[in-house]
Amino acid sequence: MTAAVTAIAPPRLSPPGKLRLRAEIAWTTVRVRRLLRRNDLSATLGRCRAATGQGAPAPARYEVVRVARAVRRTLGALPGDSRGLIASLVLIAVLARHGVAASLVVGRPRNRFGAHAWVEVDGLPALPAARDKFAQLAAL
Repeated sequence: MTAAVTAIAPPRLSPPGKLRLRAEIAWTTVRVRRLLRRNDLSATLGRCRAATGQGAPAPARYEVVRVARAVRRTLGALPGDSRGLIASLVLIAVLARHGVAASLVVGRPRNRFGAHAWVEVDGLPALPAARDKFAQLAAL
């Protein structure tokens, strides 16, 4: 790699950093599933946002995308259905712990029935392409 490319490439997480992030995501998934069984969506979302981190500077966009991808990969390896709503709530809780405010967006697929949930930070989807495939119904 040239010096210019390495200067703009985001730093990678160390193996212990990746392991800590995956453990945090797994633990948060257990907590979110339990909260959602015992509460309605509004109360669960409030509890997910309650663990707001303090004192850390807001992470860059690539860090938000990195955490979103880690949530997707980690939940894919865990038992149970963790698509859409669960994954979005887990991502919101993890981002809140890192001091990032995020919105839960619920939408429907264009030209079909169904529903989907995704996370937006500062009006941008945490993972690309969610907004293109779905018509937004509500942002919480």
